[in-house]
Amino acid sequence: MVIEARCVGCGKRYRLKGDPQAMDFLSLPCPECGGMLEVASGDETFEMEFLLEKPLALVFWDHTGDKAAFMKGLVKLGYEVRPIKRPALLSQWLRFNSPSLLVFVCEEDEKLDPYLKILNALPMPERRKIFVVWVTSKGKTLDPRLSFLKGLELIINTADFSRFPDILERGQKIWRDFYTPYLEVEEAVGKEI
Repeated sequence: MVIEARCVGCGKRYRLKGDPQAMDFLSLPCPECGGMLEVASGDETFEMEFLLEKPLALVFWDHTGDKAAFMKGLVKLGYEVRPIKRPALLSQWLRFNSPSLLVFVCEEDEKLDPYLKILNALPMPERRKIFVVWVTSKGKTLDPRLSFLKGLELIINTADFSRFPDILERGQKIWRDFYTPYLEVEEAVGKEI
């Protein structure tokens, strides 16, 4: 079920996922301006403004490197980039617009755990659409073992940070090659049922 909400600050309208009876969405701030949300009245005529035109990339940054250059690099790759600093922001974004890419640039894997808990609670078809990357010095680039153990799609070592776009593209190609046959079979079985 979808609820239409309007920001009292900037006037943008959004669609929120979930049951209107069970959601306390008025506590969510607008992702654009931070204003309060209210229920959009049904009698108004308007064109729904979508939050983002490009795929969304969320970045958790706890590293000494150049954050601005990294964010600009993601924008050049065609992403709309937003920072996240706490797990509640990830939960909020999942209600507005699920990210295509989630990047953690940090050393301690304990910082990933609350975010991964939220991601792992999602329905699997929705979770599979989110490509999760961890940039750390604790793992080898493209290491499938550590990726599997942590429930991530890609690990990139900080020594390879300058090659992030190329490694991301390669990792996403491997991911697509792996999941495409599975998704095709899942879709075909769904049509038969």
